[in-house]
Amino acid sequence: MKVSNGKRALTGLFLLFLIFGSAEKGSAFHTYHSSLTRIDYNSNEKLFEITIQLFTHDVVPLMKTLSAGSKENEAEYDKALLKYVGENFELSNENGSIGDLVWVGKETKVDVVYVYVEFPYDGASTDFKLKNSILFDLFPTQKNLVTLTIGEKRSDLFFINGDKFKKLEFRVED
Repeated sequence: MKVSNGKRALTGLFLLFLIFGSAEKGSAFHTYHSSLTRIDYNSNEKLFEITIQLFTHDVVPLMKTLSAGSKENEAEYDKALLKYVGENFELSNENGSIGDLVWVGKETKVDVVYVYVEFPYDGASTDFKLKNSILFDLFPTQKNLVTLTIGEKRSDLFFINGDKFKKLEFRVED
């Protein structure tokens, strides 16, 4: 399988993020919590395609929280996961939220869960902002890295607990 330079660079950036960001005092078995989100604007389809990478050891407590003790099937869990992500991941423009997330699916590996969602967006704007508070409610030390790509332009944002919306530097045209 051939790995693109963009994926290689993103993976390298994320590994550095993990290595240099994980030196916390009083470390226990697992004291570092992070997510990696990639947002690509698909101008042909007029939508933001989003991949949220979560680590399995962080998703297990989230699953317990979302199921709240009931025996839910996978479709019900996916619906609860979409609701959770929608409450904690919001893309807005100068007019407010650009809409609701659309569930595409999820992929579970041994140590990683990929959540695939999208925001349809058929408009023009230069003033976007993003909120990413995924897992902040469960892990005070959670850190979320977001990489956004629109055409040739790329922007990276880093969220820590307590962060609200952050401005994105790019332009989407009709």
